[in-house]
Amino acid sequence: MEQEIERAQESEAEVIGDELARADVAGAPAGCDGEREAPAEGDASGEHEDEVEEAAPSRAERGVALLMVIACLAVLMPITASFSYTTRVDWQAAINLRDEVTARSLERGAMRLSLLMFELQRTVFSQKQFRENLGAMDITQVAPYLMSVFGSEDGAEGLVGMAALVGVDGINTEAFQQLALTTGTFEVRLEAESGKINVNCLAQTQGDGKNNPQQRTIEMLDSLLLPSLYDPLFEEESSDGQYYSRYGVVKRIVDYIDDDRRVFDIVRMVPGSGAESSYHYRDFVDPFEARDARLDSVAELTMIESVNDDIMNILRPELTVYGGCKVNLNFASAQQVAIALRYGATPEDKWKTEGENFTLMTVPLANYIVSVRDLTLFDDIKAFREFAEKPDQFFNPLLSLGAGDQGAEGFGATELGMPRVPEGIRLNEKGAKPEDGDEDEVLGAIEDIATVEPERVYRLEVITEVGMVKKRLSAVYDMQATRTQSTGKGAWLYFRED
Repeated sequence: MEQEIERAQESEAEVIGDELARADVAGAPAGCDGEREAPAEGDASGEHEDEVEEAAPSRAERGVALLMVIACLAVLMPITASFSYTTRVDWQAAINLRDEVTARSLERGAMRLSLLMFELQRTVFSQKQFRENLGAMDITQVAPYLMSVFGSEDGAEGLVGMAALVGVDGINTEAFQQLALTTGTFEVRLEAESGKINVNCLAQTQGDGKNNPQQRTIEMLDSLLLPSLYDPLFEEESSDGQYYSRYGVVKRIVDYIDDDRRVFDIVRMVPGSGAESSYHYRDFVDPFEARDARLDSVAELTMIESVNDDIMNILRPELTVYGGCKVNLNFASAQQVAIALRYGATPEDKWKTEGENFTLMTVPLANYIVSVRDLTLFDDIKAFREFAEKPDQFFNPLLSLGAGDQGAEGFGATELGMPRVPEGIRLNEKGAKPEDGDEDEVLGAIEDIATVEPERVYRLEVITEVGMVKKRLSAVYDMQATRTQSTGKGAWLYFRED
């Protein structure tokens, strides 16, 4: 028994020894200096094992790093793009806000500057002594040039060009350049309202015949729609399925503005027996009644039955709600001047204003009058009458600069390149009576519907541009209106910013 135990212990010791020996060989036992024994020369398998052990961990590390970079980019790119877009939007919004504030300041500055022009008109141009010595002038003739000096860097050059046309040379532009804007620009457009037909005169029924503002206004409105060019508007079906005549349009405008509830008789020029309820203003989704009072703006005409966009495009440039009931010939359009010529023509020359002759003879003369009037206004009605009768005596040399293109304007050009002066039309004098007619009858004179008095009401339009921002301001100024005694004469009647 004891022998068996001894043999088992010996065999166990041998197994332990063998395992230790194998462990020493596999674990690269250290030498005397504690370092691993180098493989023998020529042992290629050892070198290959070392290369494999070194290369494998390197490739694994590079793959993980690449994945981490891609993951970071995938997360950061949307965040960066969103931040960049938001930053650009905020930056542009800040710039636009800055430019908008600047543009509004320029608008207000131009309005303040225009008050100086109105004061110049009141104290200089409108004075009787000035008009007698230097002739009739208005601030609308020089306003664009004066305001351009302040509104743009090169505005002084336009002033020099205008001065050269009237014979004034030697203007020093350096002094004006110091007044010009360096940031942004503004443009001022000034228009006299008396050169248009006041539709609010349809509510004035005092007087008889030629002294009745309502009747004169009706005749002028009808004349605006008279040209045969507008025939298709009254021959085709309107957008509401109805057909309207020229008289029908004018009648509805009168009924909307006059102060009674009866339908106007356009033939007899008096209110008729019908009621305005025959119109369809109550049939709309938002029903309303005829105003039967003065309009606040010309745009209100679009609410009238039969006044569609096409009709409005014809009437809008020629109408106003400010001023008196006579058209100022110094500021009227060529169409308004032609209407005045037809109204005041003598019986001998009446044929020149009727039918096709209105387009062939009256309109060319009106265009010629307007082209000459741009530099020289009429001092009185007598001067206008003399010009209309003998236009060849008032030839404007400046028309020869562009005579070749004036054919479309109505008075054409000769073979020598000079503008063709149209034939004149004789006009009735105030109080003239027909040779073979009623003694109480008085011929229509141009004084009945027109005037050349100094302007009172102006429409101002200021267009400013700063960077990407463009703003528009519209205002109406009355030189005779009084808000308070302390401020004196002159007040703004209308103001709008777009």
